[in-house]
Amino acid sequence: MSTHVITRRAYDIIQFVHSNKLPSKEDILNYLKDYKDFDISNRTLERDFERIETDFGIEIEYDKLNNGYFIDEEKSDKIDSFFRFLEIVTVTDIFNESLKDNKKILEYVSFDDSKSFQGIENIKPILLAISQKRKLLFKHHSYQKEIVKEYEIIPLKLKEYANRWYVLGMLDEKAKVWSFGIDRMSKLKLGNLYKKDKEVFEAKLEKYKDIIGVSFEDDDPKEKIKIELIVDEEHAKYLNSLPLHHSQYIHPFKVYDKFKVTYYLIPNYEFKTQILKMGGKAEVLKPNDLREEIKGMLTSALDSYV
Repeated sequence: MSTHVITRRAYDIIQFVHSNKLPSKEDILNYLKDYKDFDISNRTLERDFERIETDFGIEIEYDKLNNGYFIDEEKSDKIDSFFRFLEIVTVTDIFNESLKDNKKILEYVSFDDSKSFQGIENIKPILLAISQKRKLLFKHHSYQKEIVKEYEIIPLKLKEYANRWYVLGMLDEKAKVWSFGIDRMSKLKLGNLYKKDKEVFEAKLEKYKDIIGVSFEDDDPKEKIKIELIVDEEHAKYLNSLPLHHSQYIHPFKVYDKFKVTYYLIPNYEFKTQILKMGGKAEVLKPNDLREEIKGMLTSALDSYV
């Protein structure tokens, strides 16, 4: 059986269990057969559960009281990251199979920006360096300073933002975390082994959960704060389908035909940019200093058109 079939079925099982409240084994099997063309046995489904736990770290548990299955998120690895990763793998497999069947398939596909694929060859050595606990040496081209500089870092994590990939790493064990766009990296080499203090590194990476994107500015708040917006109904639907941040909460009741949206994060440049993208469809309510900053940015933009 092909890797694509196994991966796709695993994805479908996890997604169905995740999206439905305690589905029974029969519910899962019927869904796979009727909607995904996977006609499998009870025993095969049980083996899929075992493989999903072994290969992906996702534990699907059985609730005897309600006769249904659920994902134990406390025991499972990061669910959101898993879905994103599996989506990338699945799409790649689909394209690979499609190209074998039809060489003209790319005539029917329009990519948003081919630049998002630049540096993709760097992902493998970066992952090797992270998994093998080795330092990473490379040259990096800075767009701001227009210089190429050599770095040796302790690589910690790959992070995707806005269709681009970044590696987060430290120059030494006491330094802050830096981010490097992999599309601007060249001459990658695996360096010496290092002793990884998992708790120290995870503490440093924890702050990245409180921002959008990968950047911190010197004048950004040091800790996350509560932010309130009001958005029109149309944009609330967009935010619901594609949240800006994991802390996003859209309040269920309208206020003057608009919805209040709450975030708990550090309002960095990327977050402010997202607010500006909403234009007149959104308004910052709190905190007042962020409201005034966004107002000033909008005013400055308007003055450019005078």
